[in-house]
Amino acid sequence: MNNRELKLLQEYVKKRYDEVSLDYKTFAGDIDTELSYAEQKRITEEELNKILPMVVPKLKRDTAMDKQQEKEQLEAMLRAEQEKQEREIREKLDREIELITKDSKELENLYHIPIKYIEMVASGKARGLLLYGPTSCGKSYRVKEVLKRLGKKDYHFISGHVTPMRFYAKLYQAKDDLVIFDDVDVLGNIIILNMIKASLNENSGNVVEYHTSKKMDIPSSFQFNGQVIILLNDIPKRNEHLKAIESRVMMYHLQFSREEILKIIFEIATKHEIAGVSLTERLEVAKWIKDNTNRATQNLNIRLYLQTIAFYKWNKENWKELAIKQIQNDEYMTLILQNCSDDEWIEKTGTGLKTKQRIRHDLGMTRGYRK
Repeated sequence: MNNRELKLLQEYVKKRYDEVSLDYKTFAGDIDTELSYAEQKRITEEELNKILPMVVPKLKRDTAMDKQQEKEQLEAMLRAEQEKQEREIREKLDREIELITKDSKELENLYHIPIKYIEMVASGKARGLLLYGPTSCGKSYRVKEVLKRLGKKDYHFISGHVTPMRFYAKLYQAKDDLVIFDDVDVLGNIIILNMIKASLNENSGNVVEYHTSKKMDIPSSFQFNGQVIILLNDIPKRNEHLKAIESRVMMYHLQFSREEILKIIFEIATKHEIAGVSLTERLEVAKWIKDNTNRATQNLNIRLYLQTIAFYKWNKENWKELAIKQIQNDEYMTLILQNCSDDEWIEKTGTGLKTKQRIRHDLGMTRGYRK
């Protein structure tokens, strides 16, 4: 992309911000000058669509748009604005999580083994690591902390949505370095997945290829000599393509028990000061979370604690009513913990008793079976 095309792209960004009366200088998107103008504009447009509110067209008096169409457009605009606000809240929580998890000794102990694996990859002693586990427990921070401690500067972080062409360009830039894929949908795109497999395939010389009809300023193939760390919240079962990656890298499933997560939450409540919330109040919130969650809770994590603290600060009278709606319990596990009968199980779930027995086994329940 030349200087003229770069200027055109900047003017396009300014135009989009002007349409919604915002300052375009706040745009922090990643502009890759090695990509073609068309490809970079498409990527920039996707990023702008995520962060900018939808522009509702001005209606002319003689328009044929009926009230239903106008209503749908307004609802779409409100949804886009709500999604933007929710995304900003999640990003703020993630930043707070990163700050507080670095002081958690409980997390240091739980991360002892993966930290050693990260050190091996960062030191070039291993080709790669697939680290997956629950969200909001500091995986990204642990990687950054290790790299900082080792004084490693030649690494590349790739996160969020990325197209195959952009992925290829990023991988090419990092061909001799360490590259970290943080919550990138590497498993949902077969082209990207094949590129990762090729980068780790020593039998074929670690040669990565990408062919497109679009013009690229980089070669259509190259040899990858770096290292790879893949961070995921979860991995799908029976993914044949993923197995090819698993066989080439170290793999660690980070699993926290309910008791371990609660220990982390109570440690944070005890040691991490929050403006406007005393130690007694923080411990009250932590205890409420303990009392109102169980083994069926799917989102027992640091983020749930911080969300509940936010409700407490905002409304000390009704914070429990607000927070309880954020707790997500698995319906099937809840029925089993309530010791429902076989007849009740079949009626309420529509599934067979084998499913019930399997979930009971997963919950570690082998006694007190009510028929």
